[in-house]
Amino acid sequence: MNIQKPRGTEDLYYEKASELSALELILRNIVMQYNYYEIRTPIFEAKDLFIRAVGNETDIVTKEMFELLDKKERQFVLRPEATAPVIRSVIEDKLYGKYELPLKLFYFGSMFRYERPQHGRLRQFNQFGVEVIGAKNYLLDVEVILLGYNLLKALGLSNITLKLNYLTTGSNRTKYIEVLTAFLKGQNLCSDCIIRVEKNPLRVLDCKIDNQKFDQAPKIYDYLPENSQNEFNNLQKTLTKLGIPFVLDHKLVRGLDYYTAVIFEIIVNNQDQELTLLGGGRYDQLVNSFEPSLDYPAVGFALGLERLLLTLAASKISLADEPYLDAYLVCLSEHARAFATSLLLLLRGSGFRADCDYLLRGVKAQFKSLERLKTKNAIIIGDEELKKNVVKIKNQITGKEQEVKFEKIIAFLSKENR
Repeated sequence: MNIQKPRGTEDLYYEKASELSALELILRNIVMQYNYYEIRTPIFEAKDLFIRAVGNETDIVTKEMFELLDKKERQFVLRPEATAPVIRSVIEDKLYGKYELPLKLFYFGSMFRYERPQHGRLRQFNQFGVEVIGAKNYLLDVEVILLGYNLLKALGLSNITLKLNYLTTGSNRTKYIEVLTAFLKGQNLCSDCIIRVEKNPLRVLDCKIDNQKFDQAPKIYDYLPENSQNEFNNLQKTLTKLGIPFVLDHKLVRGLDYYTAVIFEIIVNNQDQELTLLGGGRYDQLVNSFEPSLDYPAVGFALGLERLLLTLAASKISLADEPYLDAYLVCLSEHARAFATSLLLLLRGSGFRADCDYLLRGVKAQFKSLERLKTKNAIIIGDEELKKNVVKIKNQITGKEQEVKFEKIIAFLSKENR
C-alpha cells in the first residue's frame, strides 16, 4: 500500500510553513498598498478554458495539464495557471460592472503542471499574481512592473534584473513571423523546436536547449507599428526616470499565447545562473476572445512562491519571526495540571503565547521542553503555590524568580514583556 506523497509535491510544516505564511503576509500587505483586491477561483476548471486562453500549441496545454473527467464525462483540469480563471470570473460574474475600473486583483493559490520535478520546480506549486483589467496605458504597465520589482526589493533581494520585450500584433506580427521562420529553418534545432517552427515559431525562442542559437535572431520590437513603438519608448523612458534598470531581451516571449504587447521577466543572478522569479505582460485581447462584446485590455504578472523562498534562503534571508513562547507552565502535581488548563485559557485570552506539558513528565523534562521552545517565562505551579494562590515566574533570560498572585499574573507578564 503506497501512502507516500505524489511525486513533485511536498509537505510544508513548522519552519517551511512559517516562511511561506510570512511571505504571503508581506506580499499581501504590499499589494494592498497599491489598491489591489483579492480574488479566489476554483482549483479546477473546464479544460477548454485553458486551451482557448493559453494556446493549443503551448507546453502547458500539450504536455503539462492534469486532466480529470467528472461522472458525466466532462473534461476538467487542475488549474495550471491563474490568469484564465480570473478572466473567466470577471466575465461570468460581471465584475467590470460592479467595481471601479480598472479592476486591480491579486491572488494566492496552488497550480498544477505535469513536468519533471527538479529543484525549485514542483508539480504542485503555490503562486502569487496580479491582474489589472479594463485600461490600456503604458503608465499602468509601469506601475505593474514597479510593483513586481519593488516586491522583490522589499524582500531583501538585490541581484535582480528586469528584462523587457514587446510582442507586435496584426500584419506586423505576420511579417515578423515570416522573417523569424526563415531564420529558424537555417538552424540545427531540437525535435520539439522543429515542430514548433511549423506550428508556433515564437515558442522556439523559449526553448531552453537551443536558446544560445537565437542570439542573432530578428528582434520582434523592430517590427512594431508607430503607436506601439512610441508606447514602448515611453515605458522605457519612464522606467529610466524612476531609476529602474532594465535590459531588452528579444528572445523573451513567455510561455503563453495570450500576451500581445509589453512582456517582462525579473530574474535573479545566483552563482552565475539566471533564475526567473517573476514574469508577466499585457494581454489586451484575452477578455474579448472569450466574450466578443467586451473590450477590456489587461496586464499582470505571476511568481512562484516556492522558487522565491529557495532564492531567499540562498541569500540567507529569513522572513518568519523566531518561534518562541511567552510562558510555559511547569506543573509539579496533579492538582497543578488541572489548574493549568484555566491559567492557559487566561493567558491565551490575554494575547500571550503559552503552553504546558501533556505527557505527564517530571520537572526536569518540562524545563528541557521550555528551553527547546525558546520560552521567555517559566510559570511553576505546585500544591504549595495553589494553597497560597500564587505561582512562581522565572525569567529564563535573567534567571530571576518571583512569586506572583493569581490575579496579578497578566499584569506581571505584560510588564515583563515591555
